Amino acid sequence: MHDMMSFPPISKDALTPPEELCKRLSSLIGKKFPLSGKTRTDGSKMRKLIECTLISEGGLPAPAPEGTYQIVPPKAKGVPKIRLEFIDSYIVTSGKSYNLQVWNRNPATDSIQIEYSNGQSLSANDVRFVFTKVNVTTHEIESVVILSPDYIVKNFGQFGKPTIKHQLIITETMRQKILSNNEPILFYSDSQSVQGLLSEDLPCEGISIHDEPTNGKILKLEVIRDIVLKNLIGTKLDAMPTKNRGQALELKVSQLLGYKPSDQELLAGGYPDIRNQMLEVKVQDSPTVDLGKYSPQFEEELPSYPKFTTLSVRYLIALTDKDSGIVKGAVLCPGEHLGEHFTYVGDKSFKCQRSIPMSFFEQFKGKAVYNPDI
Repeated sequence: MHDMMSFPPISKDALTPPEELCKRLSSLIGKKFPLSGKTRTDGSKMRKLIECTLISEGGLPAPAPEGTYQIVPPKAKGVPKIRLEFIDSYIVTSGKSYNLQVWNRNPATDSIQIEYSNGQSLSANDVRFVFTKVNVTTHEIESVVILSPDYIVKNFGQFGKPTIKHQLIITETMRQKILSNNEPILFYSDSQSVQGLLSEDLPCEGISIHDEPTNGKILKLEVIRDIVLKNLIGTKLDAMPTKNRGQALELKVSQLLGYKPSDQELLAGGYPDIRNQMLEVKVQDSPTVDLGKYSPQFEEELPSYPKFTTLSVRYLIALTDKDSGIVKGAVLCPGEHLGEHFTYVGDKSFKCQRSIPMSFFEQFKGKAVYNPDI
């Protein structure tokens, strides 16, 4: 039965509502839970206790049949352990605050974790956090607090950004979905916050791709979309390593937008690639796209031009055939929309942290609550 808990639910809609989870897990209150002091051991025991309680109460979602879904992050990194109810569990004990550590995902993003073959998905911000408060003296479970990622951010602040190299996974299913469209492009208009900075005019001659952008001179994504459809899709990037293809794509896009970049400009790097247009350019010829230091998984202001953040910077990802180098399709959108369709991962394990005052948990002694008013 426990193995069943490692399967995702048959659909997102099949998840037990969190209020019902509270009722079912309220039976844990008052139960003895001897703490060994070994974080991993105690965490595993608590997870099994929660699983046993949910199984005994009945009414669990049906597990998704094999072949109807894909766990997107490599080695399932960051995907919650109790997948059938999309739950991560944590033990709260003593001290002035509880340091919540979430491994290999930013909980407050819409980064896809489970992709279903019918087009549905479960994302990082769908995970339910189950906190069990255990008294370190009596070893009794005092309370069960279930929180959503949005609630945690709203009441206690954003999760801290770890230092990692960011990556984006575009699954073959999602890639083929884009390529099968009449126009093979996934497109979203510019973020509302930057609408007043945009133009329909190509840049003036003599402007560098690395020049600071000018208000009212940044091309609308609709204009770039037309250029991509007419002049980029169907063209060929010479067979070469992905990094070099990236530079070839940057050159081609820069020229299509009216720039005349030198080799030195292309090699200068920086974020975003075409800074004068706040446009980051990427090649996708394998499932993993390297994003580098900045990622829309974490909203950050850009020191060079704070009117944009990592969410409103525009991304152009060329979906390129690995063998022929031909650009088959594209993704063109502000960073804020990438997680709705693709999955953020890190090149190595990382953890996002958020401190929650212990007083928050202590006020619910004897109760099981979900996103309580405070």
